[in-house]
Amino acid sequence: MKTFYEIKPGLLKRSSLALGFFDGVHPGHQEVIKKAVEEAKLLDAVPAVITFKEHPRALTLGKSPPLLTLPDQRLEICEELGIEAALLLSFTEELCRLAPQDYVQHVLVECMGACSLSVGFNHRFGRNRIGTPELLAELGKDMGFSVHVANEIDIDGEPVSSSRIREALSQANIDLACKLLGRPYAVHGKVVRGDGRGRSIGFPTANVECAEELIIPARGVYAGNCTLQDGKTYHCVINVGLRPTFGESTMSKTEVHIFDFSGDIYDQHMTVRFTHFIRQERKFAGIEELKDQILLDCQTAKRQFESPRDAVNSIHGSLT
Repeated sequence: MKTFYEIKPGLLKRSSLALGFFDGVHPGHQEVIKKAVEEAKLLDAVPAVITFKEHPRALTLGKSPPLLTLPDQRLEICEELGIEAALLLSFTEELCRLAPQDYVQHVLVECMGACSLSVGFNHRFGRNRIGTPELLAELGKDMGFSVHVANEIDIDGEPVSSSRIREALSQANIDLACKLLGRPYAVHGKVVRGDGRGRSIGFPTANVECAEELIIPARGVYAGNCTLQDGKTYHCVINVGLRPTFGESTMSKTEVHIFDFSGDIYDQHMTVRFTHFIRQERKFAGIEELKDQILLDCQTAKRQFESPRDAVNSIHGSLT
């Protein structure tokens, strides 16, 4: 994918654009993106997205919600959906102050050569967020682009949204989070050195240092899988928590016990996917009780992977 980071005239001559922050790239976002790809084929244009590095609320409200996806993750999923170019911008005060008409003229048309725009039903843009899909359609009549508005998507009788996914993750409701995303929830991070306690009790773990901006599911034990830097994927058990049995209570850690694996992966990057919730975090009376419980957790996780459907979905999930 060709990625641009600055607003400059003529980056693309002719594009079909999907507009949005797309945190999580959930099914509602995917409808917007797929429409842009579809229109690009009809119009002989480049399928592209315009999105932002930071959540817009970080500037408008002074605080960003925890993110479901980092920019690189979002762009990777967009590419899988058929997007060939992206304009990844910082959400600055200067950009925020642009009148809707100026944003459309200078960024969408002059910079990206928009001949078609695809947006969500609740898309807002421009100074004070006064730009709407209806305004885009009016501007398109004079500036030469069409506008396509994706409908709201409901799952279990409620709209799919990034905030709903965050809430599910914060409550350890992994089944719902994965259902709303259309794939397992994933975090990316670097494997850092820990204190070696897992290895000392027979269950070595990789300590994954995730970006502070990412939301991590609620403390507890999960089944899932991880992809290492060499591209190989393994089933695993994931522990998110404070390790209360060892008296730690300051910083939550994400630790991954990888099945059927041995090797040195320190300082490598890993993708960890959460597919099933096993149990809440709790303090054990001692090391032996903890070891017994970890063994049960591993057995529970492996049973989850016995289903052919779960075996497929737990590896990569699907983009719906």
